[in-house]
Amino acid sequence: MPEKKFIVWLANAHMAKYEYDFMKGQTMGGQFVNLNPNISYHIAISSINMPYRTGKRIKRWSNDQENLLNLLPSTEKNYFIDSKQLITDHPDYADKKYDGMFNLEENKTNCFKHFDALVFVGKGEKVKYPEVK
Repeated sequence: MPEKKFIVWLANAHMAKYEYDFMKGQTMGGQFVNLNPNISYHIAISSINMPYRTGKRIKRWSNDQENLLNLLPSTEKNYFIDSKQLITDHPDYADKKYDGMFNLEENKTNCFKHFDALVFVGKGEKVKYPEVK
């Protein structure tokens, strides 16, 4: 559908634009970019405060210069980071690697290259599925 715009919703780790060794070339986002360069916009979304994350851990992350949460003025509110604009305004971010939350947290990576935008949701909630009878 070359004349149509549409949204493809994937988990963050699956939609990352760049391939790293630990991904073994299996990200859909990376494969899409390789086949269709410069036509997609990749947005990563993560909740900051979740029932399974302690306040202590979030505070530690927000004080850590090597964690993405350190870039936010608060861990209680929602934030949008335009990665392209950030790199334009601060070229030193182009190669900076962070520990982060976007399902890539086990590996220090440059989320600004993986995603065109990062969305931080201040207060998330655990999904509750209806009981199937």
